[in-house]
Amino acid sequence: MRSVVWGTLVVFAIMLSSCSGDDYINAIPESSTLLMSTNTAKLTGVGSQQLLKSLLHFKNIDKTGIDFSANVYFFEDARYNIGLCAKVSDDDKLADMLQQAGCRVEKRRGFRFALLQGNWIVGFSDVSVLLMGPVIPAAIDEMKGQMVQYLKQGEDESIKGTPLMERLQAIDAPMAMVCQASALPEQFITPFTIGAPRDASPSDIMIAASMEVSHGRLLISGQTFSFKKQIDEALKKAQQTYRPIKGDYVKTMSTSDGMGLFMNIDGKNFHKLIRQNRGVSTMLMGINTAIDMDNIIKSIDGDMALIASGLGNDKLQMMMGAKLGNSNWLKDVAYWKQSVPKGGRIGDWGKNCFYYTGNQTAYYFGVTDDMQYMSGGSKDEALRSIRPSQNPINSDLQQLIIGNKLVMLINFEALTDQKAQAITSMLKPLFGELNTIVYTMK
Repeated sequence: MRSVVWGTLVVFAIMLSSCSGDDYINAIPESSTLLMSTNTAKLTGVGSQQLLKSLLHFKNIDKTGIDFSANVYFFEDARYNIGLCAKVSDDDKLADMLQQAGCRVEKRRGFRFALLQGNWIVGFSDVSVLLMGPVIPAAIDEMKGQMVQYLKQGEDESIKGTPLMERLQAIDAPMAMVCQASALPEQFITPFTIGAPRDASPSDIMIAASMEVSHGRLLISGQTFSFKKQIDEALKKAQQTYRPIKGDYVKTMSTSDGMGLFMNIDGKNFHKLIRQNRGVSTMLMGINTAIDMDNIIKSIDGDMALIASGLGNDKLQMMMGAKLGNSNWLKDVAYWKQSVPKGGRIGDWGKNCFYYTGNQTAYYFGVTDDMQYMSGGSKDEALRSIRPSQNPINSDLQQLIIGNKLVMLINFEALTDQKAQAITSMLKPLFGELNTIVYTMK
């Protein structure tokens, strides 16, 4: 549900920017796990008054009771509620605007509230306006009560002056974000936790990023860090493991794939990072009992790509292709075949090509004559993991990958679940054909 709400928040945000003092951000709770700022005056390609008029059906957006020059903030609170905070210039005008839009405005404990279409709740004072939701009808009163607490809190209870806010304000960009890794959708957390100590919680791992929209892509340039010294040092050291991507596998990701993760590594160093990572351990759990993935990963030396062909479906299908420095582990396959756990089987499907079935898992893998590792959930997927796709991602997207050290590409057009469709349908009026997110590590 968390990932669904961002589109609606952004659309509402564009009409809400304002600035002449920052008391309005006292409504953002200190315990927020994600904080994003947008300066609509500096955004390019979005935020025009004509766009606002068409989105919000207002003839004169200057008479909404909102001061349009300040940053708008998005946040996720400790209870996983998503909210938007902006500055009010005239609360009576804002109330009139909502009533003209057909919303019933009511007072509650000194603040005014209205229920918007889709069960979004707007609450405001003469200083701040909050938008939170969507909520089920049975939870509307509870959400209003929570919003009252946020609207009446003082500076000491707010995000103002916290390390999270200070780090956000240090990012010089029209759109910026700082968040805990735990605030991200679950399937995207693991890459950001690689290198952290095993006992580190995703809430201890932070991401700071600048963002921009260009040619239908949301481009995010970020880095991981931690407010805890030991974890921060480990993350900084881990970032040195990644080398510039040469581009050997940028064409393997097709327009129908949901996600691609690209990097260039020395497998021996990379293995030191992932062996203590719980997320990676969970991903490998199904096959690591029969196949020595540790030695396979250690043998990598060069570009590596993980491509998800079923992101958003009930079962994620992952392909991995990589350049190898050696294939010494091939001599161990005979032993793997003999020691495979009960109910499993390792067989051959070609020269230096093998498959494992068991534990409700199918994994095809092998080594080519030119020292490439290929793998996937089927023979076809294993072969596809190292071959250029017949319909690869656009060449300009490929160029965004080459030369960077770690790139995650999320292809909205290939995501079939309701969450992704909701995001794209809400972002489209604001950004046009926003179809891809590209995250690059600084």
